[in-house]
Amino acid sequence: AGGPIGSTHGSTEAPHETRLPHGIGGAARSRSLYVENGTPPSSMRSFATALLLGAATTGSSTPQSSSSSSSSSSSSSSSCDLVSLDHGTACRCNATYCDTIAPLGQLADTDAAVYSTSESGDRLTRSTLAFEEANNGGWQHISFDASTTYQTMKGFGGAITDAAAIDLNLMTADAQQTILDQYYSKDGLQYSVGRVPIASCDFSTSVYSYDEVAYDYELEHFSIDVDSDVETTGGRLQLVQRILAMSDRTLSLFASPWAPPAWMTETNSTTGNPKLSGVAGDETHQAWALYFSKFLTAYKEAGVDFWAVTAQNEPAGNTGAWQDLKFSAEEQRDFIKLDLGPRLEADHPNVQIMMLDDQRSHLPTWANTVLGDEEAAKYVDGVGVHWYAAVEDKRNLFGRLTETHDAFPDHFIMGTEACEGYLPWSQGPRLGDYTRGETYGHDILNDIENWAVGWTDWNIVLDMKGGPNWASNVVDAPIIADTDAGDTFYKQSMYYYLGHFSKFVPPGSKRIKVESQAPTLVAPMEATGFLTPDGSIVLVVLNRDLAGHKYYVEVPGRGFINMDVEAHSAATIVFNDVQ
Repeated sequence: AGGPIGSTHGSTEAPHETRLPHGIGGAARSRSLYVENGTPPSSMRSFATALLLGAATTGSSTPQSSSSSSSSSSSSSSSCDLVSLDHGTACRCNATYCDTIAPLGQLADTDAAVYSTSESGDRLTRSTLAFEEANNGGWQHISFDASTTYQTMKGFGGAITDAAAIDLNLMTADAQQTILDQYYSKDGLQYSVGRVPIASCDFSTSVYSYDEVAYDYELEHFSIDVDSDVETTGGRLQLVQRILAMSDRTLSLFASPWAPPAWMTETNSTTGNPKLSGVAGDETHQAWALYFSKFLTAYKEAGVDFWAVTAQNEPAGNTGAWQDLKFSAEEQRDFIKLDLGPRLEADHPNVQIMMLDDQRSHLPTWANTVLGDEEAAKYVDGVGVHWYAAVEDKRNLFGRLTETHDAFPDHFIMGTEACEGYLPWSQGPRLGDYTRGETYGHDILNDIENWAVGWTDWNIVLDMKGGPNWASNVVDAPIIADTDAGDTFYKQSMYYYLGHFSKFVPPGSKRIKVESQAPTLVAPMEATGFLTPDGSIVLVVLNRDLAGHKYYVEVPGRGFINMDVEAHSAATIVFNDVQ
């Protein structure tokens, strides 16, 4: 079921880096959360113990800090150790020090908290602005109506893959905990969604399944033991358990299959875009549906519950170089209607099903086929979408989400996978590339404005080459770990742009009506907004322009929030909803 970890990919040499002052453009911050007490594991198997124990400890140190140039007040937190890398700047962290996000705290009804990220150096830097009686005269302005609400948000998160577990395994125990804290603790992004592959995917070091006994249609030999095998999967099951135990917010997990055991396919292979043998309703399709059920049961017995499954990762096919299982829209409809839907309804009635889990370009056609069939639609709760066919959103396909929502308003839309660094001409990590964060922000915001209830990043962490990946299909990630050093990792702009949403928009928040306006020939600010369960208004505003802008937010009955933002920047604005 697999070869030694790292046999396909290891880390590159350390990147060229130049240290920049702490907290450029941000507030004075002087607190460290972690003290190093770990050593690199002598064996991959030491990770199993580290995962279960979560052995990092806390302490304090005093890093360098700088004062904010802003006249507004700022809150204290640990500042970014900003270093210059090959493609820009990133925040460098290790087991003893990593930047954190200043807490929101209690806001006066006359104030707004602003969290800023910019190419010049801000990284979710907090400041406080008072409402003003007059606006700043900016050409662009934003208004909102919190009484007009749209979809309820499910949340934001990333995928817990074999590659992530393997890379964490190569870090010290304290560095592991520090990385996980960046996503799941109250000082981090507070992820609320996670994706888990069912068996292997390309971000594994080998191809494996949970039942290699040919034609075992009853799956009597089904076993998820490999998910606890540190040598093969990095102990992915233990990593999921650890994340669930430490998460500050309830984590809604969904699972996605890349491929069945090879013996279920027409070609006895899981690459080259094979199809299941036979037709929907036959013994192979029934066995494949049972495979889902047994996976869910096995994980439940290990203390891991899933909110949902997707019927297939990228059913329309991939390049053929890595695992997949191909369906037409009609074939997915029939598989859900005759096999997967009835099986999960019987065995796991609380687990939801998402159809598609593929490119937005397939909408609304696939939805019309699957959800247009009453017998299939009754088993389907949502539609999963990827961004890759949009070629980093240079093709504007967002409207297809709204078209799908309008046709099937009772089915949610969820961003189930996205990453940077997947294009052949820019493949893999580009440490410090700020544009990749802006692309994330643009995609997340416009998915939400077109009815998505959440957004899921691909791997939560990768090594310096963007792996391991047995098919050499390396990509980028918000956190890149230097697995050779075992202690150092880099938080890229993608991490912070995700944070502009995930940190401040908890599950249960509702999108509200937001209008962003500007005079003719002037582009309005990209903006979206939410009403959170605790009664806060959250606005996320992007400036992807080459120049800075003055704009203002009109708050009915309370005045204006006057913003003066830098080029290539993002702002999350939070204030109390006072009726």
